[in-house]
This record gives sequence, C-alpha cells and structure tokens, in this order.
Amino acid sequence: MNLPAINKDDVVAGLTGAIAGTPQAMGFALIAGVNPIYGLYTAVVSTIVGTILGNSTFMTIGPTNALSLVVFSAIGHLTGDIQLAHMVVLTLLVGIFYLLFGVLRLGFFIRFVSNAVMTGFVTGAGLLIIFGQIRHLNGYSPYGDSVVSRVGDWMLNFHQSQIETIFVSIMTLILILLIKRTHFKNYAVLVSFALVTLMITAIGWHDVPLVRDISYIPQGLPNLLMPDFTLMAELAPTALAIAILGAVQSAAITNSVKEVPDKRVNVNRDFIGMGFANLAGGFFQSMPACGSLSRTAINMDAGAKSRASNIFAGIFVAIFLLLFGSWIELVPLPSLSIQLILAAISLISIREIVFIWRVHFSARVAMVATFFSALFLPLEYSIYIGVGISLLLYLANSANAISAVRLVPLEDGRYQSHPMPTSLPDNEITLFSIHGNLYFAAVSTLGNILPDPAHAQGAIVILRLRENTVLASTGIHFLEDYDKALKANGGRLILVGLSPTTRQNVLNSSMRQFEEQDLYLATEVIFEATTQAYADAKHASASM
Repeated sequence: MNLPAINKDDVVAGLTGAIAGTPQAMGFALIAGVNPIYGLYTAVVSTIVGTILGNSTFMTIGPTNALSLVVFSAIGHLTGDIQLAHMVVLTLLVGIFYLLFGVLRLGFFIRFVSNAVMTGFVTGAGLLIIFGQIRHLNGYSPYGDSVVSRVGDWMLNFHQSQIETIFVSIMTLILILLIKRTHFKNYAVLVSFALVTLMITAIGWHDVPLVRDISYIPQGLPNLLMPDFTLMAELAPTALAIAILGAVQSAAITNSVKEVPDKRVNVNRDFIGMGFANLAGGFFQSMPACGSLSRTAINMDAGAKSRASNIFAGIFVAIFLLLFGSWIELVPLPSLSIQLILAAISLISIREIVFIWRVHFSARVAMVATFFSALFLPLEYSIYIGVGISLLLYLANSANAISAVRLVPLEDGRYQSHPMPTSLPDNEITLFSIHGNLYFAAVSTLGNILPDPAHAQGAIVILRLRENTVLASTGIHFLEDYDKALKANGGRLILVGLSPTTRQNVLNSSMRQFEEQDLYLATEVIFEATTQAYADAKHASASM
C-alpha cells in the first residue's frame, strides 16, 4: 500500500476534521444510546484504518447519523458490558459484510437503491434524531410506546422543563449559528461547547445534565477487547442492514466527490477499506462506521490534498483523548443535542422531497413507504423494505419499458416510423423494431404490443432486436410460439440484429422452431442486417 507524503495542508485539514468531528462522534454515540467514548474510539480506529486500506482520497470514515439510529434500534435497550459486547460484535459483522461487498464486487448493485427510497429513509431518520433529542433540550423525559406518543407527552408537559437546561440549549444554538457565519465556521461546535461548559461551571448550574451523567469517560486510547462470537447469529440481520445502508451512503459520497487527477473512483475498494475499518473497530470498542458526508465535506473544505488528512484527523482525536479525556465529561447534554438536531435538520431536504413527489407516482410511493417504515418500524426493517421497494420498482419499470414501432422502408434506403398496427396485413412483410430488454418479466408486455398473428394469412414478420442481449428462455419460447402461429397460416417470423450468443441460444432451444436462414446477426453497419433480411424476405415471397 502506498501512503501519501506528508504536507502542511493535510495536517491543517486533519486538525480541522478532528476539531469538528470530536463533538460529532460523541453526538452520534448519544444517538446510538452508547457511551460517547465509543464514538471517539470510532473516530480514531475506523478513520485511520479505513483511510489506509481504502481508495478514496477525501472520504472520511466514521460514525454517522443513520447508522447510529440503527445501532440504537438494535442495542439501545441494553446497558453496561452486555451492551458493549453486542456493539463490538455488530461492528465486526458490519466489517465482514463490507468485505464481502468489496470482494464480490457488489458496488454495481448499490445503484438499485433509488434516490426516492434514500430520501424517504433519511427524512424519517432525521425526524427520529430530532424526536430522540428533545428530552435533553428541556430536561423532561417523555413517556410513551411510540415516537408520536412520546412527542405528544413532551409537548403536553413542557411546563415541567428545567429553566437552566432550556437556557443552555438556546445559548448553544445561538453560539453555533453565529460562529458559523464567521471564518471559524469549522470550529463552531467545539467553541460553542467550550464556552457553554465554562459558563455553567462558573455559574454552578448543577442541575444541567452533563456527559458524565451518562457514563464515565476514561482518559486514554481504547483497549483490545475480544468479541463474543456467540452473538454473531443473533446480530447478523441487523449488521447486514447497517452494511447496506453504509454502503449506499459511502458509494454516493465516492461517486459525488471529485478525485485527484489520474485516480479513478473504485467503490469496491472503498468497501474493502471500510470492511477492515470495522473489523479493527470490533476489537477496539468502536461503533459501526461508513463514509461520513459531513466529515468529508469538512475535510475537503479545509484544503485536504491527500489521504493523509484523514489519518491526521484520527491521530488528533487520539491526542484529544489522551490529553483531555476527563474534560469531555463536562460537556452539557443539551449542547450535544442541539448539535445533533442541527445535523438532522440538514439531512432533510424539502426541495428534494417536493421534486420526487412531482416526478413520478412510483417514486412517490417508494419515498412515502420508506419514510413511514423508518418512523414506525425498527430501522433495520426499514432498510430492507426500502431495498425491496427499489428492486420491485426497478423490475416493474423495466418490464413496462418495452416499446415497438413499425418501420416502413423508403425508396432511398431509409426507414419511416409508424405506430404499431392493431392487426397484421395478409400476405405482406411487416417490420417491427423492438426497444428494451426482453428478459422474462418483459415478455408479456411484448405480447400485448405485437399484433395477434393467429388470423393473418401469409404474413411475414421481421423483428429487429439489435443490442438485446438478455433474450433468454422465456423470451425465446414466446418468439417460437409467435412463429408457430404465423407458420400455421403460411407466414413466418424473422429475427434480425442478434448477437452471436443470442443467435446460438435460439438455435439451441428445446423447441428448435427457427431455421438458421431466419436469424440474422447484427453487423457494425446500423440497419444493414435489417435491410438484408427485408430484401431476402421480399425475394422469397416473390418467388413463391
């Protein structure tokens, strides 16, 4: 592996990423319902290992909003050492799935998860983050069996709020928004946390909840921890859901971020890097990780020139842990919650939601179904529902994406397009050009498009199938039945524009319906095979 040379731009970008990423990692751990220290461990171990073994120059690997929500859905009800044991096995399994995705080169399939599904999921996840943090904003923990009931209880009992906690929340929000309007926007969260922490310490507001109220934060780097492999079967379905979600997010980042000159995007290599990042994290008390859009944007905005920037980011977080670990305990929970709510709001794009709603009915269905499943079902199920909806929509749209036109030859050798006729003319040569792939689900659509051959006398039909490389058994048998119906009335079917493989498959069919002279290979000259087939059919018809 070739590690990049060190330059000052990467050091500065790494420091910037660590300063912005430290509170963010703690916040994501808070979303996951685990000790904030595990988010910091992830920002050290997974970030460094994933950067070294991955391909992307700028993508930062670490904990994310969406992944943390799925982790909470799976292990948020657990506590202490039992929760830690489940978390590290979950991280280890996610790493194994990422490795499988990369080794099997499954990056190609990630594109089958539609933008509508991801928008629905991210919007639902964003609302879950907001609803999950409102209890820290005013110090009142709502009751209820569902998200809706807890939000309702929180609103009805807002009068039980702690004034000091509300003040800290408002002060943090104001500071973050103000500092983000300056040249120090990348340090807004960290500076705001520091100022608010100093303020409540100086005033002596002991009722404001702090990070230490959740858990003790040890000072130092993570220790090696052997996972409990007996938990793997139990956590495998959730780990697969996390891996799918992380792979989709990371592939989107990889494909949208401009690479350095002379370097190509390699999604599968990034999956392998993320796999090893999570494998290492599984032994060093880390959460599941993937490509982080916000951290990647900060890294690039800070002037990163190579992968060394993310290595430095991980190193600086480790230094923060060694030097300031005990200080992290003093960060107010309302401040962390404000940061998470702002991050969640940035995930929700009203413009994208409106665009998808207007584009197509199927996209609207996919977005809405995924959104509500994210709100009311465990998030790992929501991901599977989203992937299933994406595949079903793809199959449905592909099955209906078959079209055909009638081509009528002109005297100058060109062809004129005509609408499809409702019936075949007797004793004539009719040429149809088929557009779309004739895989099994699309065959019935083609049957509805082509005129019924049963009542045409002496009709010769030429089907132009150029570039149709997925004509398999279902499609071949349909064409054989069509040919049989034509031959029963003195006609026949001619196929043109076939690839060598498709032509051989037709000849090898169990029905052996077609003769070799009725199967024309595609040539490098467009319409050459079609013109030849039409001329041969005309000559044969005239000689009868």
